[in-house]
Amino acid sequence: MIVKMLLMLFWLPVQAAAQGFAGLGTDAGGFAVPKPEPEFAFPQDHGAHPDYRIEWWYLTANLTGPDGTAYGVQWTLFRSALAPETREGWSDPQVWFAHAAATTPDRHYVAERIARGGIGQAGVTVAPFEAWIDDWRMAGPSFDDLSVRAHGADFAYELDLQADGPLIFHGDAGFSVKSVQGQASYYYSQPFYEVSGTLMLPSGQVEVTGSAWLDREWSSQPLAETQSGWDWF
Repeated sequence: MIVKMLLMLFWLPVQAAAQGFAGLGTDAGGFAVPKPEPEFAFPQDHGAHPDYRIEWWYLTANLTGPDGTAYGVQWTLFRSALAPETREGWSDPQVWFAHAAATTPDRHYVAERIARGGIGQAGVTVAPFEAWIDDWRMAGPSFDDLSVRAHGADFAYELDLQADGPLIFHGDAGFSVKSVQGQASYYYSQPFYEVSGTLMLPSGQVEVTGSAWLDREWSSQPLAETQSGWDWF
């Protein structure tokens, strides 16, 4: 993984170094900026917005095994842009990162992936919906009907998600202000997934059920220069 990351960083344009981590607190430059009173269009807005600097598809699930044991699962795909465009091949400025995790009452399992855009290694399509990086997938006929899978060295999971409630739009109809200076993001969630599936652990396979929440958020400057983060709650 370290060698892979170094090779990818070697290919990144020099401008990336000046942006800091994803450019979260720097000027938006030529990137699009969220505006008040957004007009979302679905299913298109379930997909990627390459003219914005950073974006994510962030799933967390609270699960229970047959004996009542609690488990947790996370599946997250991040897109970070070095320029507000897409290109074919290795010159594409879109970079993709992913994180998968599973928790038990006494262990935490984690795995990561990193990919370049433009070569088919990672991306998002909307009709039908599919978000992927390598062989990790979140996909289904619609955003309300998804299957999720990921694996690491010592864990894996395959889950089915069915939404039984509407999307929730944060802030002012999906325009989520992050600072008094006006930094903001577009932000909505699907918090009503019912989940069933299988969790594979070193101790064996566990059939699980539970609930999940999927966050969708994108921006180009979600933080002011003086901020290092924000409080979701």
